[in-house]
Amino acid sequence: MRRLAIICALLLAACGADPAPPLAGLDLTPCAGWTGGVPDTEQRLMRAAAAERAGRLCANAKLMAVGWRNFADP
Repeated sequence: MRRLAIICALLLAACGADPAPPLAGLDLTPCAGWTGGVPDTEQRLMRAAAAERAGRLCANAKLMAVGWRNFADP
């Protein structure tokens, strides 16, 4: 009977909620994307696409740090 009580106590202690990451240590600044106007040349279009991708990757990394596990970059 003592073993059962000890096993039940250990199982209940192990079933606690996962601790959330502290928000104070996270970088909560917005990620930069393309801030220019509408790209009118192919070179500016490529720069805009690269800037938007960098901003999206930055935002995804911040979401993963908070714990959003179901997010994937397309």
